[in-house]
Amino acid sequence: MHDSVKRLKVQLVGAALTVVVSAVALSATTYAWFAANNRVHANTSTISAQANGMVLQIAKGNNVTHDGSDKQTTASSAGHEISPSSTNDAQSWFVPKSWKGTDVSGYQKANTDASGKYTLTSGTDSYYAYVAADYTLYTVTNTGIADVYLDGTNPVTIRPSGNETDEWFNKIKGSLRVGIVINDELKVVYAPVEPSATERGNDVLSTIGWSCVASEGTTTQAPSYAHIAGTTLTDQSGGDWAATGSGGSYSKPAGANPRAIAKNVGYNGTNMKIVIWMEGTDSDCQNWSEQDKNTAAPTFDVTVSLVGIVPDGK
Repeated sequence: MHDSVKRLKVQLVGAALTVVVSAVALSATTYAWFAANNRVHANTSTISAQANGMVLQIAKGNNVTHDGSDKQTTASSAGHEISPSSTNDAQSWFVPKSWKGTDVSGYQKANTDASGKYTLTSGTDSYYAYVAADYTLYTVTNTGIADVYLDGTNPVTIRPSGNETDEWFNKIKGSLRVGIVINDELKVVYAPVEPSATERGNDVLSTIGWSCVASEGTTTQAPSYAHIAGTTLTDQSGGDWAATGSGGSYSKPAGANPRAIAKNVGYNGTNMKIVIWMEGTDSDCQNWSEQDKNTAAPTFDVTVSLVGIVPDGK
């Protein structure tokens, strides 16, 4: 048994595993941040994960009961519609309360359930602030522990999966945010497109760049969460989230400030949640004349790639 365990640990050191999480998030034919009756219409979506080996594992849900096979390399969940929203911690969510013309003039807190569903205080219609999926990351029996980073070669990809026009897809992609939550802590938020440094945001203060709603009323702020965008995987504080390498061989970020998505993931498992929303303060999250060219609600796929690497000294 000792030799078998030793071989497994060597395998973990020598070949990091890539975990891919895919989600179908959805946009609406109309999704203006300022229009309270606009929602995102969705069919069932799939969230899945894959590992290119048998060391790092992933399963759907929390507190997974291991089946003993060490072959849990895929997992899936059902998605739903989403409407524009804003958050600084993936726990408190804010939506428009009042408008001045087509500009938001005030915000209210959305009392969401676990699925992101909420009802406005001024009406009876229900909406969804986000779509989320829970997973458990863990390692194969007796292989020790692994730290998990973003795959620096292809961290997050966004692809259209329906009949949307390119123009619509680009608008959706521009306002999209993908958050990774570990044990209820928002670790990092990824934007496929860097928020504009010149265009005013679609919010009460016309904020330029990264922004979010800070509280009920009229306050917005630069988000305090770690955030990255596009191919730049270094956050605003200099933290490097990207493992380097390709295929089955990766190393942790080489910079002075490596940032892991999750640390010391072992056989008992670590909860990971992927949260997807359209950031309502973004300049791309606004009404647009091309919306009427779509006969059905556009859809798109989000893929997050993670890498497991054995910690130094293990």
